[in-house]
Amino acid sequence: MTSVPLSNPGQLIVRNQELFELEHLVVVGLPADDLVSHLLSDGVDYISALTRDFSAYRRLIPLEARLKDQLSLSFAPILSVDFTRPVDGVLLFLQKSKPLMDFWLEMVLSFLPDDAPIWLVGENDEGIKSWKKRLKNSFGYVKSVDNARHCVLLEASEPLKKTENFTLEPWFETFSVTAGSTNMDITSLPGVFSHGRLDKGTQVLLETLDAVPSGKVLDFGCGAGVISAYINTLQGEHDFTLVDCDALALASSHKTMSATGSKSFTVLPSDGLSEVTGQFDLIISNPPFHQGVKTHYEVTEQFLAQSRQRLRPGGELRIVANSFLRYPPIIQKAFGRCETLLTRDGFSIYRAIRKA
Repeated sequence: MTSVPLSNPGQLIVRNQELFELEHLVVVGLPADDLVSHLLSDGVDYISALTRDFSAYRRLIPLEARLKDQLSLSFAPILSVDFTRPVDGVLLFLQKSKPLMDFWLEMVLSFLPDDAPIWLVGENDEGIKSWKKRLKNSFGYVKSVDNARHCVLLEASEPLKKTENFTLEPWFETFSVTAGSTNMDITSLPGVFSHGRLDKGTQVLLETLDAVPSGKVLDFGCGAGVISAYINTLQGEHDFTLVDCDALALASSHKTMSATGSKSFTVLPSDGLSEVTGQFDLIISNPPFHQGVKTHYEVTEQFLAQSRQRLRPGGELRIVANSFLRYPPIIQKAFGRCETLLTRDGFSIYRAIRKA
């Protein structure tokens, strides 16, 4: 496994390594760097870790295989692990979404022993400074441990409440979406893109989909499954493959598509197109370009460059993107031509056809 430098929050954790000399540490939101190796080599006996990011999970699988007696790694919406091994502490990595953080805190409170601390680490531009006050809603004791590299490490203990029988089901939110004359129910979890509402970019994209030929559809970066659910209302027979790197998005899409009554859909975790096989008649996407609060283009640019080989001759790529993003040259390089179907409200709809 190639070494990946520690993130700024990871460096702050290592700087306070003495706090984590524990028998069993639970890590929620584990990043795809070498933090686990540092922790296990210097003080921690065993780590149970949850990541919602399939790219992180995919990179860390070889480490879990090598350290199977010290590491249990989960890629899932919630942490499901055998807690017969007593938990001595929880390390939580701050996420941009406050609803997701509330969700994770409730999950942690369901298994956190009364005498075990929780540590929260995050960067200043993710809003970590506001969390010292927010944690006081759930814990009797909260303090700042350290700050460096534009990050803060907080510690909390003495839970004010306990969550009993934590399950995923109550956290699903169903909301109504109207596109043209079509009404749909969409279900999403906290932290999923555009949770609880239809984002403007997808709305503009749906308005260009008056008809979709029958065949295999790849919905890349599916989120809560809005695009596939809409196509399912159109005439024709469609076999859907919905892919995303986010475990919460995949659970949301499965719930959304199950409610449509479609029997021809697969929900698939993938790092870009890493797990996608076969060819499709339509590849459609509102592709992501953020990781946390940072702009991140690499995954989408690779997806656009590789999408041609995943299309059958005559197959179509159609995406929506912020108009300022320089995607047309990438599409044109891969397909020979990129057509702009619509530009409105700061978004553009691009289409390309694979020639035989």
